[in-house]
Amino acid sequence: MAWTNGTSRTSTPAWARIRRQAIARDGNTCRQCGISGDDARLECDHIVPVAEGGTDSLDNAVMLCTHCHAVKTRAESNRGRERRRQRGLHPIEQHPGLL
Repeated sequence: MAWTNGTSRTSTPAWARIRRQAIARDGNTCRQCGISGDDARLECDHIVPVAEGGTDSLDNAVMLCTHCHAVKTRAESNRGRERRRQRGLHPIEQHPGLL
């Protein structure tokens, strides 16, 4: 999933270069399910999220189709919520806007 509200770390020329290199290395296919970039949209993803200690490097980049990327992102979000909950940074009560 790409950020749409302003400039992000993955919209820099350096990340664009890493993305091109990852496409060439991965043969323009999803490394998870093997679908071709000709048949589906591919996204360049961090193997280890930056929030979990990953870096912006080719060694930490992988091409995933939108479906595989969404599944991986949901799992990472769940882990992040659990980390915040364990540190006491996740509110116990429901947000008032959701009542």
